[in-house]
Amino acid sequence: MPCKQEDYPPPDKRKTPKISSDFIARRQPVRRSRVLNEFISSQLALVSKENIAKWISDLTSFHNRHTKSQNIDKVAHWLGNQLKQFGYNDGASYHEYTKAGYELKNVICHKQGTSSKILLFCAHYDTILMRDFEDIVSRAPGADDNASGVSALLEISRLISQLDFEYSIRFAFFSGEEQGLWGSKHYAEYIKDIKEDLHAVVNLDMCAESGFLANNNNTTNIDVDDGTTGSVSTNNEASQILGQKMEQMAQDYTNMAVEYDPIAYSDYMPFEARGYICIGAYDGSAIERNKHYHSDDDIPSNLNMEFLTSVTKMVLAFALSEARVHSSNS
Repeated sequence: MPCKQEDYPPPDKRKTPKISSDFIARRQPVRRSRVLNEFISSQLALVSKENIAKWISDLTSFHNRHTKSQNIDKVAHWLGNQLKQFGYNDGASYHEYTKAGYELKNVICHKQGTSSKILLFCAHYDTILMRDFEDIVSRAPGADDNASGVSALLEISRLISQLDFEYSIRFAFFSGEEQGLWGSKHYAEYIKDIKEDLHAVVNLDMCAESGFLANNNNTTNIDVDDGTTGSVSTNNEASQILGQKMEQMAQDYTNMAVEYDPIAYSDYMPFEARGYICIGAYDGSAIERNKHYHSDDDIPSNLNMEFLTSVTKMVLAFALSEARVHSSNS
């Protein structure tokens, strides 16, 4: 059953249901475009696997990133400093909130477009251990979950910092995801309260431990709202259309195949519950045979960096296309 807007349990992506058969029946086949966008291709060539790997190493060097640990504020400031190094001196900020007696931060980075319409990309930066959700002192590196999504978005934010768009692009790095979507819930409510024009939400949660889909290392999940897990129906069709646009980017600019699953158990759910359009990218690795999920063995050496680089390119291509990068950049 869908959760109430203010009632999310600690997320366990192993419980994600199968995509609905109705969506599979309606899904339009996606073929590689005959003519590719040369500017998008040129920007994707700048994606650095080395940068992504370094940021994963930096994030996992924190002993853990549990939301209730003494490290969580340090991680938030580390993220803020990275964004400022990319040139977002005025665009980088902290969205502060209080939950369960903890003073916490979402790290926000805004790239203003020529319109007020916003395309929001998000990932959570906290970690947890399955064996004890309240363990705030043991090693919990969280390489796949979710240094992978955070680092992919850092690379995208770096690459678009000097580009011009019609839509504004915003990056949100959430704390408190593992306790029940704390940070995203507060931020979704904030967006709703100030009536910002949010075009869509793209969530990256676990994007680098490949091989769990279609028995190969080159298949990614795209998460769409198919009515299986969401609580609002009016945003379903638009989510599925955007999901297929993301699949087109994978087809055109990477060697990845695509499978679909429903949005579930991650930071897009509070946005979906408020009527916003949501999609996501996910590696499909939260399954019983993956012993690294929510464990102290979720370390960088278990990641497929070539695959994560491809996911980063897919999401960057989607950003450049959907936010309507100005042709004057080229």
